Formats: sequence, C-alpha cells, structure tokens
Amino acid sequence: MNKRVVATSQETYQAVANRLTTAWSEGTPEAKKGARIARRLFWMCRQANWAPETTVASRQAVTTFFDTHTPATFGVTPGTYAVYRSEVLSVLKPDPVRKRRYILQMEGVYREVHDRTVDSEMPEAFRWRCSPLLWYLHERAIAPPDISVDTLMQYYQFSLDEEQLPEERARRQAKDAARYISHLAGDPDFAEFGFSPVEITFPNRSIKYDVPRGIADALLQEFDNRVVPWARGGVSNRGETWAEHIARLDAAEAPASTSDKKRAWKASQAYQSTIAKGEQVSRGPAHGFMPESRRWKPATVRSRRDLCATCAKVMYEVGEFHIETVEELTDPEIVEAIAKRLDARRSEDNPQSSYTSGILTMIATLAKDFVQRPPDDLEKIGKIKEKYGKKHEGIAPNNKETLRKFTNERIQALIDMPDRITVEVNREVVRRREAYRQEHGALPPPAVVFDQFLIKQVMLALAAHLMLTRAPRRSNLAGLRLEWIRWREGLATVEIPPSFVKSRKQQDPPLIIPLDIKVSKLLDQYLKSLRPKMLHPDDDRNSYLFPSPPHAGKQRIGGFYDGLPDRLVDQVHERVGVRIHPHLWRHLLGWIWLKEDPDKLPAVQKLLGHKSIETTIRYYADIDESVALKEWIGYLDGKKT
Repeated sequence: MNKRVVATSQETYQAVANRLTTAWSEGTPEAKKGARIARRLFWMCRQANWAPETTVASRQAVTTFFDTHTPATFGVTPGTYAVYRSEVLSVLKPDPVRKRRYILQMEGVYREVHDRTVDSEMPEAFRWRCSPLLWYLHERAIAPPDISVDTLMQYYQFSLDEEQLPEERARRQAKDAARYISHLAGDPDFAEFGFSPVEITFPNRSIKYDVPRGIADALLQEFDNRVVPWARGGVSNRGETWAEHIARLDAAEAPASTSDKKRAWKASQAYQSTIAKGEQVSRGPAHGFMPESRRWKPATVRSRRDLCATCAKVMYEVGEFHIETVEELTDPEIVEAIAKRLDARRSEDNPQSSYTSGILTMIATLAKDFVQRPPDDLEKIGKIKEKYGKKHEGIAPNNKETLRKFTNERIQALIDMPDRITVEVNREVVRRREAYRQEHGALPPPAVVFDQFLIKQVMLALAAHLMLTRAPRRSNLAGLRLEWIRWREGLATVEIPPSFVKSRKQQDPPLIIPLDIKVSKLLDQYLKSLRPKMLHPDDDRNSYLFPSPPHAGKQRIGGFYDGLPDRLVDQVHERVGVRIHPHLWRHLLGWIWLKEDPDKLPAVQKLLGHKSIETTIRYYADIDESVALKEWIGYLDGKKT
C-alpha cells in the first residue's frame, strides 16, 4: 500500500475499517487489500465480542486476543491465523515515537556515564541496556543527584504511553533502571556524578487487600493449633482426645447402669488401646468432635485456612478491627461486616461468584460445631448467609459459556485427541528408529528411541483416555496408583478406593474406570517399557501410575505428576480451541451426553459418580432449555417457505 492507514488515538475499529475501504480507488490492489483487512477486523471483533462501532482500537488488546487463542479455536490453519494476526496488527502499529537515535549523538554528562559504563566491568545488562534510560534523563535535563523514585515511575509511564511497551516489559525496564542507578551510586568510578541509590517497588497484583503484612497471623495460629486437629477428627473442640472424652463419659455413668463385668472390660488394656481411641456410635453423638463423614481433607484445610486469612484482611480493611480468635471470627456482627465488604468487592466480571458463599459456609460451620454459639447467634449467621452468600446452583455462568463453545466439530476433535497424540508419537518413533538405523546399521527396539518428551506425550494420551472414559477429579487423575489397576483377559480397569473419592465413605464402592482393548494395550506398553525410563534411579518403588518427571534438573522422589491435568487442558486448548480448567472436563462429559439425549440423566449420574440424581439435575437442568430451543428453531426453519 502506498498510503499507510493506521489507527489513531481513540479511533474505533469501525472507523479504521471505514478508512481502509475508502482510502484507495475502487478496484485497485490496494483497495482490495484494504477491504480484506477490514473484513478481518470485523471478524476479530465478532470473535472477541467487541462492538466495532463503540470499541476503541487497541494494539495491546488485539495482541492479547491472538495470544490467548489458538488456530483450533476458530478452525483455521496456523498459517491463516498468523496472516490474520499480521494484517490486523499492521493497521494498528503506532507511529514512531521518534527517529532512531544513536548514543554517539548524545553529548554531556550522560554520554560520559554511558562510555564509562561500557568500559567498566558491570554486568552486561547494565553495559548494553542503559541507553534508553540515559536518553530519557538527557532529554529532560534531569541531573544525576535529582534522580528519585518519582523519576523512575515517570520513566515507567513513559515506556507505557510513548514507547508502547507491554506492561510487564515496562515494569522490568524500570526495575533494571533502579538497579543500574543504585549500582552507579555505589561505584567509586562514578562518585563525581552524585548518583544516589534508588529503590522502586510495584504493588503485588496478587495482594487484594491493603493491610499490614502479618495481620492474619494470630488467627491463623489459632486455626492451626485448635481448629485443624478438631477438623481432622483428632480432638474435640475443647482439645480432648477420644480417650479423654470416653473416660469422661465413663466417669459420668451411674454405677447401677454398668455391670461389674462390663466395668472390668472397660478398664482392660485391650479396651483402652483400641475401642476407647475412636468414635463409638453406641455411645451416642460425640459432642464437640467432628463426625468421620464430615472431617476435612488436607486440601480442605488449606483452602479454609486461606479463607480465614481473607476474613482477617477484609475486617481490618473495613475498620482496622484485628480478628485474632475463632470466637471473634464467628461473632454475628463481625460476620455481617465481612459479608458486606465481600459483597461490595464482588467482581463485575463474575457477579455470581460463590466465593462469599464459601467463606460464610466455613464461618457457619465453625460457629455451630467448633465454637458452639447459641441458637440465636446461629440464626443470625444463617440469615446473613442467606442474604449475602447465596450460592449459584449448578454450573457457573462463565463455565456454561465455555461449554457452549464445544460445537459438534470440537466435540469430535476432543474425542479424537488421545488417538491423534498417539499417532504423532508413533510417527516420531518411526522417524527416530530410521535415523538410528542409518547411523548404526541396525533398527533399534521402539522403546530405545523414547525420551522424556515422548513418554510425557504417552502419559497425556493415557490421561485423555481416562478423562474421556470417566472424568475422575484432578487429584484422582494425577494421583492414580499402580495397585488400583486390575487386569482381566487383557483388559485393564482402574478402581479408585472410596476413601480417595469425594463424598464417598469407606463402605461405598470404588470408582471404576474400565479401559477398552486398545487403551489397555497402550497402558501395558507404557508400564513395561516407558514408565521405568521416567523414574529416578533412587525411585524404583514409586507407587504412582504417572510418576513425577524431572523438572529443572530436579525430580521429586516418590511423587506423582501433579502438573499432568494442566498439561492435558493445554492440549485441549491447542488442539480443540477452547480453554478449560481440569474440573470443567467433568461437566463437559455430562454436557456432551445430555446435549445428545436429555433422557440420559441417570446414566450421567453414574458416569460422573454423583451419589444422588438431584446433584446431576442441579448441574444440568438448563440443558433441557437449550436443547428445546434448538429443536424449536429447527421446527421453525422447516415451516418457512
């Protein structure tokens, strides 16, 4: 194009497209190219849910859009995707901030600082990257003694606004500048210039609350020392062990109600060492103890510990009230203040988040079972939870929107994904074996050419097969154990014990994952030839199906591949074009099946391991609506003339 069309400040995508289609004479090659880029602008806006008439054109937003999606998201080839990206960005390039400058063009104090820096023994990062900062200081006539934190923050803002640098790079450049100035301040060779040390800090974006560090320490210490032993079933809310609790009950029994023979039995070593150390259903409710069916698992303990810390921060932010005990945490007035603050901070992007509900549920549990607050307080907390902590029933709206992206073509791509991974692995194995034969004159066994990358690909294929078959939860998939695999007539079945499955009791059946003959053969080959190659020499007794692989030169002995579920959903994003999280895979299976046939609710209940059909209905009730609407639209299309 002879003329250059680029977006100006505050110009919308529609305005850019209009200029692209009117800048050249109709029928010329430039006009055709401009019209094509305009179509791609509109395509991008539609895919990103941007209204081109009102959305201001932003190079950074477009870059983020293309970075967060894959060609598979839109069903195009990588080459086509790259062309779309390149052409759209070509009309969003900012005008040059300035002509290219060379350090030899600079004169004065900062030229001298630069030359000494280059000739010094400073780290290369300082010697070869100091020019942008020195030019900035030179152009604004800022003397070395006047450089302050404000100077570097203005330099950071300049990098964002004028240099059009990404935010992370601008931050890094400002921090490097601070280190460089501080280094100059401490170097005798630069003492004559009068530099002073400068330290620049940016707010930690992971910190949501502006409160003093350690504000939650007192509450967390009580949580660790008192709540956790109780929640795990080790002691009562008063700190009694089971033996102490039973002994107190025995001492309180009327002598007439217990025979001499029974009293002697209770005093025996056998009774004290076994029966008296655990819950006794025959003795009635163990007041103050957490029932076995409701005890917190380690993951729950960690999650609720974080929620306690959040409560302490929220309450301090509200009015500098420092929560130090669980009793204070469960005070109804404190609970309401926390709930109101959380409600005010609710994200506009996710207004139906259940975060507040989770916090209020935890507080209600502590108030009722641990602190044992009076009924009047419990009623107040219940009303607070009802008002502020109403939990969304079923699948969250943002997750539902993700599920709707799974068209029939994407569903098929997901189902085919593990087989495609296997085909790619086999193709690479053939290539490596042939290369080995040409170099050594003999064809090696297939297992010889497998390295850690290819073995990880086989792990991914097996994990995808397991998830498509039954969709176990994340912890169950990554933590599958060898002793859970059963073989019968060449077919493998994974049986996850009920104690490892959410909401199942010891007497419940295991979670069964049957594998077909093809997947069973792949599993057998993996166990015999590939898995041993992933093990550390000192880890030959590792009990996990997917052992922890080496990472950054280190390997966790006796561990499992905790990152496998994340790598699996990365593959879904790359190959299918939809970004999901590991737990959403479970909803996806139910969604796919019920989308085909809403009458499959009982079957989906069994597939996902829900204990009751009500759970399944709660999650998938609105599928009937979407299916009905689809059928109605089809009916209307059939009636149109």
